[in-house]
Amino acid sequence: MSNSTTFFDAFPPVATDEWEARITKDLDGADYKKKLRWDTGEGLSVLPFYRQEDLQELETATPIINTVHHPWEARAHITGLTAADANTAVREALQSGADAVQLSVKASCYSTKEIRITGLPIQNQADFSTLTTGISLEQTPLHIDAGILSPGLLAMLWQEVRQQSLSADDITGTICYDPIANLLQSKQALKSDELSKSITEIASFTQQHLSNIRPLGVDARLYHHSGATIVQELAFALASATGYLAALTEHGLSVEEAADMLHFNVAIGSKYFLEISKIRALRLLWDNLLEAFHGNAEQTPAYIHAATSLYNKTVYDPYTNMLRTSTEGMSAVIGGCDALTILPFDELFQQPDNFSLRMARNSQTIMREEAYLHKVQDPSAGSYYIEQITHGLAREAWQLFQDIEEQGGMREAIEKGFVQSAIEQSRQQRDQDIATRHRVFVGTNQYPNTKRPPKKGKAAAQKRIALNTTGREFNITDPFSITELSDCFANGATLGDVIPQYISASKTDIQLLKPYRGPQAFETLRRATEQHDTTPTVLNLPIGDPQIRKARSSFSNNLFGCIGYHIEDPIGFEDTTEAIRAIEREQPEVAVLCSSDKAYKQLVPELCHKLNQASHRPLLVLAGYPKEQVDSYKQAGIDLFVYSGCNVLEILKEVQQKLNIIKNGQ
Repeated sequence: MSNSTTFFDAFPPVATDEWEARITKDLDGADYKKKLRWDTGEGLSVLPFYRQEDLQELETATPIINTVHHPWEARAHITGLTAADANTAVREALQSGADAVQLSVKASCYSTKEIRITGLPIQNQADFSTLTTGISLEQTPLHIDAGILSPGLLAMLWQEVRQQSLSADDITGTICYDPIANLLQSKQALKSDELSKSITEIASFTQQHLSNIRPLGVDARLYHHSGATIVQELAFALASATGYLAALTEHGLSVEEAADMLHFNVAIGSKYFLEISKIRALRLLWDNLLEAFHGNAEQTPAYIHAATSLYNKTVYDPYTNMLRTSTEGMSAVIGGCDALTILPFDELFQQPDNFSLRMARNSQTIMREEAYLHKVQDPSAGSYYIEQITHGLAREAWQLFQDIEEQGGMREAIEKGFVQSAIEQSRQQRDQDIATRHRVFVGTNQYPNTKRPPKKGKAAAQKRIALNTTGREFNITDPFSITELSDCFANGATLGDVIPQYISASKTDIQLLKPYRGPQAFETLRRATEQHDTTPTVLNLPIGDPQIRKARSSFSNNLFGCIGYHIEDPIGFEDTTEAIRAIEREQPEVAVLCSSDKAYKQLVPELCHKLNQASHRPLLVLAGYPKEQVDSYKQAGIDLFVYSGCNVLEILKEVQQKLNIIKNGQ
């Protein structure tokens, strides 16, 4: 190769027409744009390949991230059964590489008199002071995720700043106060006229006293964890941001000042390229929104905090969660998040231990120190595939956002049930995909580890505790005045004393969103097995063609392993007589006939006839679904059919019911 010849000269370009002709030939003339188009399940379908000319059709030039991407802020998720435990966790996290700490205190409001909290047990100023003892608040960004409790936690922070005589300008962090999201989680929420007042009061306070705190958070995680598609996540987040920007600018703030008050919180799932594109699409949408408000997007770019998803995390075979959080963290960083929280893999079932906390921290450290992911500006820019997904998500989300605006905005869309209905449709489709294993959760609905029981921790991480009250009355003329709330905490008030003063029962019958995890339904069935007196045994009956019987035995093992049954899997039987002997000997609760559809025509009548004469009659299952013979096989004595594409969840429920492990309707 001469000096004037480049490497790429050896590979002449191939025209799109040539590619398409070859694809069409391989597909026997079928239209690849129909046959190979992938429905992502996220409100967008994509083609199998894209070309450079596709980028020329995009509306926005790349890169989307227009500045050199500084290292993202690595946040540590802080847990603890007491404020002192949490303080120890903060110290260790900061000493071990974390840049900032993420504190979570969430309320469940059953009534204004019955409020319970999960997360950190912060009840009063003394608890907050204990939590921050020995921590330099002037050097440590503090991020408080407190939902409807946010005004109270912000007041505690301000009181701590005053107690320690700290420089308020050096206090940095965020408060995730999103009253629209709060409305979707609890009927105890703000009245319509109070919503604008609450955010303007909080914004005015921070602008005056804590200018480096972003007090308003758009919490898109709620939509993600309730079953929304990515398009819905983006559209609902944008609609909420619009409402807050409108309220703040009407209050007298400039667009740029209002934008600086906001930040986005998104959950990152395991659809790698789609999640990269989600963050990039959010930046495009934010730029469009600020342009509509006549603001300067370059001056006030979107501030995006990403956290690994809880939706796809599993209790069984939990170490797979570490693999999930690793790819999710990469998606967030490559997508260009400003801050990242990787949640411990075990927090679903125990108070995270030192090992899980360290793994979560080190995942981010490796991405920086070994993978150098912070050294590249918008690393996915120019990828034909990712660019198309990015703009596709943004385009679809913008259309949905416009639909919401036509209804009067996010609050009105919620009161009409539009938001909840859209998420419910997506949720039902996702649940169906999980039940049929089109959506796989390794270790739960596919490839279960039947030999390892779930790890049991010393204490659950999500214990609900009641908010304490002192029984004293505190004079609060304005419940959204952070200064007044701060004075109350200085005088010994608890969150339980002040929170009921700014929440009330919603007069509108609003349908609430219910965050959940995709694997939950399968985990519930397996937990029922563990709580049963005995563990049922499944005996596979492989007969006939060795290759087919092995494949179907493996399918049976995989399926019944999902609910924790003990599985006996012999190499094979010569005939049905030998299989009957094994049934008499093993006394299984379930027997699965594994052979070819052709062999079933002889095996099914034989086996069923002999079973009718045997002393033990297990639940008889056939691996496969020979459509033409299904009815006759049922009449012969086959109880259930298991096959690729079946509704595994419903079949396993039926098995559990037939064995009296769960009751009908569970």
